[in-house]
Amino acid sequence: MDTVTGIPLCKQPTIRHLTFALMVAIVLVAFGLRAYRLDYQELRGDEAATWAYSIRSFDEMFHFYKTHAHPPLYYPLMHLWFPLAGTSEYALRFLPLVNGTFLVALLMALGARWFGWCAAVILGLLTTVIPYQIYFAQDARSYTLATWLGAASTLILWQALKQGRWCDWALYGALNLTLAYTHYYFFLIVVFQAVFVLWHTWQRRQMPWRYLAVGAAAGLAYLPWLIYVWEFLMEYSGNIDSPDFISAMIRPLLAFGGGQFLIPPLTWVNAGATTLLLIWGGVAAWHSNRQAALLTLLYLFGPLLTVFFASRSKEIFSERYLVLASPGFLLLLAVGIEHAFRHRDARLRVPVALLTVVFLGCTAYAAYNYYHNPAFAKSPPWRNVMNYIRRKSQPGDALIYTAALPEIIYYNERAARLPAYLIPYDINTTERGARDALQAIFAQHPRAWLIPIPAPDAPVSRLVEPWLERYSPRLDAVFFRAVHIGLYESPERFLKTMIPQVVDFAEASTPQDRLIRLEGFRFGRGDKASPTAKQGKKLMLTLVWKAHTLLSTDYTVFTHLIGPDGQMWGQWDNPPVRGTYPTSRWSVGERVFDQYAIPIDAQAPKGDYYVLVGLYEPTSGRRLVVLDADDQATGDAVRLNQLVTIP
Repeated sequence: MDTVTGIPLCKQPTIRHLTFALMVAIVLVAFGLRAYRLDYQELRGDEAATWAYSIRSFDEMFHFYKTHAHPPLYYPLMHLWFPLAGTSEYALRFLPLVNGTFLVALLMALGARWFGWCAAVILGLLTTVIPYQIYFAQDARSYTLATWLGAASTLILWQALKQGRWCDWALYGALNLTLAYTHYYFFLIVVFQAVFVLWHTWQRRQMPWRYLAVGAAAGLAYLPWLIYVWEFLMEYSGNIDSPDFISAMIRPLLAFGGGQFLIPPLTWVNAGATTLLLIWGGVAAWHSNRQAALLTLLYLFGPLLTVFFASRSKEIFSERYLVLASPGFLLLLAVGIEHAFRHRDARLRVPVALLTVVFLGCTAYAAYNYYHNPAFAKSPPWRNVMNYIRRKSQPGDALIYTAALPEIIYYNERAARLPAYLIPYDINTTERGARDALQAIFAQHPRAWLIPIPAPDAPVSRLVEPWLERYSPRLDAVFFRAVHIGLYESPERFLKTMIPQVVDFAEASTPQDRLIRLEGFRFGRGDKASPTAKQGKKLMLTLVWKAHTLLSTDYTVFTHLIGPDGQMWGQWDNPPVRGTYPTSRWSVGERVFDQYAIPIDAQAPKGDYYVLVGLYEPTSGRRLVVLDADDQATGDAVRLNQLVTIP
């Protein structure tokens, strides 16, 4: 028998060849799982941002980096990739897939070096199937690239400390420099490696001159970039989280084990099994190879502690960014499982085997949820949204969106292809500026689709949909998972197609004081000279109101569908604009578009129908009266002067 770091390795060629073949098979399975349904889920925001930033010129990118928390390597890499592969979801995610597959192979090499081939095989299997790793291998970001760079630099550091060759130290410095230019969280790797080198130096009582020289060279190579973005990095306060210590330790471990794709009680079952396996893995690693065990523990908990302390001053804590520490988690699991199964005491093997079965069962279910359960989708169904808009849109339509989400632009360009307008344009846009922008859009486009997603840093974004509901007729509304859209018509276009019917309303006690005017109405979309309806369906009606004076009372509107027999066969009452815009908030002279969906009784007879419209005070039920030209009351409801036919 031969040994590497105290771990027995079999010299028999057959065993070595079989082990190698098994590891190759694991890598191929890992590639298959990462390629499976690669483009099924829509891009999430950061993935679409990869596209938005990478299509820019190198000069634009260089200036962009000065105000955004992104190192300069990944986007130019994707920029060079796009002419070869295109910009589809599959193309955007293919390089992360390759990096994620390479990570599996690299971790097996690292595991074999530290804890032997059996542990390496188990490590490869775990990395292959855990959905946390699959997620990042199917995510169009730099996480898998940064993770394998960190793992590779750790492996080379181990080799450099053992053998002391300059070529190993030079490769170590190059890997960490590349990592630094890939992701700003490179410091998580550098810090725990520095702690290990310090411990190793104390053990050897020898100054690590080569480590210091390589570190200084890499630092000098990174210094120009650091100077360029220093002001931004110092001002950047983060926008994620600053959790307490317990949460900072537990949340990443839950994520590493796939817990984000589970719901209680399975989340806690998975967490319990994972915790026990990790504890046993630490013990087993310590018994197998103490130096490697220490480095593995530092690999896992060093980054967690580092980012926890860093997040005390900046909100930068995220389980997503801590993917760089996940190899330490996987190593502990693999070593614990492997050590238990070659342990002589069956009393240990049985509970560890049960814990492993529970963990793998939760992992399989979490992977199923990731692949197939829409509740765990990484993004709203933007592809469906934009395909719907594309099918329903007409020449001249526009798209309005209220949050600067790059995925909206990405899918609009690939499907709907409408002129797109962001309102509010930025956090400095005022309410008046947003309303002026809406009016400018309707001056150019007869219809506009709205995707109303509130922007946390722009409160005005929450006002866009209510404004459109009040001042523009809504033609369509569709609800998708996690997002809804609306189609609104230009007020000018509506006024040209409505039926004019000017009627004033007042209190019966003071008919000389006109309160509210009905200017006109329209059934449906106004595309039929004689509107029709069906039993059991809804009759769409849009009323146009205008206030003569400021109102102190919140009136309710009633709409009654009267049949040829004089009976009421449909009714809908509510305060204006679906109850969202009470009359006491109306401004003098403003035009309010008020829509109703009057349900028609399934037993309604065929024939011609008319609609009665009026307003009443909801507490007393007192109705406003309808006035004629001489301010005389002519009733408490107006009969709309267009009939509706039920054929």
